[in-house]
Amino acid sequence: MGYPFLVTRNKRGNRSLPFVDIRAVALYSQPMVRLSVLYPATPGSTFDWKYYLGPHLVVARQLLLPRGLVRIEVDRGIGAFPPGTPSHYHAIGHLYFESMQELDNALAATAPDLIADQRKYYNGDSLVQVSEVVPV
Repeated sequence: MGYPFLVTRNKRGNRSLPFVDIRAVALYSQPMVRLSVLYPATPGSTFDWKYYLGPHLVVARQLLLPRGLVRIEVDRGIGAFPPGTPSHYHAIGHLYFESMQELDNALAATAPDLIADQRKYYNGDSLVQVSEVVPV
């Protein structure tokens, strides 16, 4: 998925007028809701990336897609500021839903299963943030 407004180039390489990608306009026309699960890289904590990116995401998709999940994004912590500082988080998982109602319904039906599965890849205490996605 690109940006809703793109500048293109003609055959000579000159910039041409921008066009509007209608799919992107529809995607950003109403606020989405995002549930973020943060996995702190605390002393002694471990994170099993193979399990998380494999079996756990399969389970998450199976449980949540029928309940309104739009997409999943995953951030892998590689560092912090200032440069050279270790990341504060092993990972941050983002689950996107069209509305708070869909998110609430999905969690009511699946949270116990997802929380139980978390112990298979992370041995710390995760943090959860619910956000409205603000297009900029």
